[in-house]
Amino acid sequence: MKPYQNSAIGRVVALLNGDILREFHTADACVRQAACLAAKDYPVVRRQIAVCAAAALRNATALAAEIFALGGMPIIPRHPKRQGLPASKSIDLYPGTLRRMVTHYQRRLRMAERLGLFRLREVLGEIVATKEQHLAHIGLIQIHD
Repeated sequence: MKPYQNSAIGRVVALLNGDILREFHTADACVRQAACLAAKDYPVVRRQIAVCAAAALRNATALAAEIFALGGMPIIPRHPKRQGLPASKSIDLYPGTLRRMVTHYQRRLRMAERLGLFRLREVLGEIVATKEQHLAHIGLIQIHD
């Protein structure tokens, strides 16, 4: 039997485990993008990418802590599978991906509010705010080839 009795909480734990994987994939993509730009002279962009990778790992850790608090067990992510786009191409797609993630976490935030999970709501609110800050900062950075 699972450590949590409520099926809604069990569903939340499963969803948060998926979010942990999403954050690990984001961190991996950021590291690949930074490696791609290492040969070029884009220090501001590389610094922003490093900040995004660190934030993704912090988000994954915060989500894992919430899973523990709900009585669940966080997943142990394996090395993420490489996605089809090379890092040099995916950097142009990152703002769109980030917007989708903001929308995704805003939905999770509403779910936490409906279920009365106030601590989770706080964590998700911080994740949304961080991602919005990254999106605003990315809008200020232009890469010129």
